[in-house]
Amino acid sequence: MTRARRTVPALVLALVALLAVGCVHVPDTTLRPEPPAVRYAPPLHPFRGATLHVDRETAAARWQAAHGGSWLDPVTGRPQARWVNDPRDIPAVATLAQRARQRGELPVLVAYWIPNRGCGNFREGAPDAAAYREYVTKLIRALGRTRSVVVMEPDAIAADCFDAARGKLIADATARLAKAGHAVYLDAGHARWRSTGETAQRLLTAGITAAEGFAVNVANRQTTDESYRWGRELSDLVGGREFVIDTSRNGVGPPPDDPARDDEWCNPARQALGPPPRPVTDRPGLAALLWIKDPGESDGKCGGERTYLFTPTQARTLIAAASWLPAVQRAAARAARPAPVVDAG
Repeated sequence: MTRARRTVPALVLALVALLAVGCVHVPDTTLRPEPPAVRYAPPLHPFRGATLHVDRETAAARWQAAHGGSWLDPVTGRPQARWVNDPRDIPAVATLAQRARQRGELPVLVAYWIPNRGCGNFREGAPDAAAYREYVTKLIRALGRTRSVVVMEPDAIAADCFDAARGKLIADATARLAKAGHAVYLDAGHARWRSTGETAQRLLTAGITAAEGFAVNVANRQTTDESYRWGRELSDLVGGREFVIDTSRNGVGPPPDDPARDDEWCNPARQALGPPPRPVTDRPGLAALLWIKDPGESDGKCGGERTYLFTPTQARTLIAAASWLPAVQRAAARAARPAPVVDAG
């Protein structure tokens, strides 16, 4: 912030004269510097005029190629994010990036390998900060010249184990990705998790000033309208940064609170695809609706599923209940009888 010039020399001279005779005391606070302003990087607005990349190598697309079933087209024919869950996923990123660049499409990726990822004493994620920094280096190399959107570390900022060290690590990764030309959106959690005030403080610690913005509702089922209201309030607290909303499975909102079903959040029977992915121009502050969580990916061994991977039965449920889809596509999904998927071992 530029300090305002002093334009009252006469007043200054008068104060000096009064001080000379001991009549006026000027408090020390008048001599303290102004607090530094928070400076944000110029926005890139990557979604404006962009065509989102349709990934033909998703788990849903591979299942469809192996088993057939045009009923799955509402999922496989639309853009989805590519998750980079550890360094083993990075070699395939280079192929994805090259394909997207050749098609003139914008790829969306998810960086998801922060140390102590699940707040479970380092049982998940990178073993240490050095390994994570190397992971980010390799990710940047794999993306190469393909300008991309990167959603940073779902749950990491809203998590109970967030601290200054984690914030610094995310901030460093964000700055490096942004310097390489990519648009970074820090995951902010969802509307029913933390207050916008607390979330804003955490986002500042985690480097939102270098990021394009933040992501809302990743892998959750809060409605698009509620997510938008929460996102707008949060945006006002972090320099007006834009945001994206994950609508991959929020078509009917969150499952009801049922005391008899503690696991209702996990592969609930009541869920649906939310609005399809697209850049947004008619809602201030909202850059895009995205399918960040892969539609059809199981939440775990619960709700009738026996895997943590993609299952056609989950995809079938999401498609069949998506009211915005044509009736013929919803009927085709209801008629499908895919075999269940079971984790080996």
